[in-house]
Amino acid sequence: MRMDEQLVLVDTVTSVNSVGIPVLTETKTTVWADKLSAKRAEYYAANAAGIRVDIVFSVNADDYTGQTEVEWNSTKYNVVRSYASGRGRVELTCALR
Repeated sequence: MRMDEQLVLVDTVTSVNSVGIPVLTETKTTVWADKLSAKRAEYYAANAAGIRVDIVFSVNADDYTGQTEVEWNSTKYNVVRSYASGRGRVELTCALR
């Protein structure tokens, strides 16, 4: 695969400041990815479970550390499922936010 799409992986961490108020901190990492279509079986199985599947991205396994949000072409997605697909790749199944 060519890895010709830039994808931003977003990790959100909640911490408590000195006053005791929760503060959200986002860490964004730009990586290269392949854009894939959601497979028909996966799409319909997710739909039957009440989950929406819009797009799948394939990234290097070294780049993905469990982030739950993705930004691509100024559109935000939630990671519904991550799957190690072999050859050092992870497929991220995503839904529009």
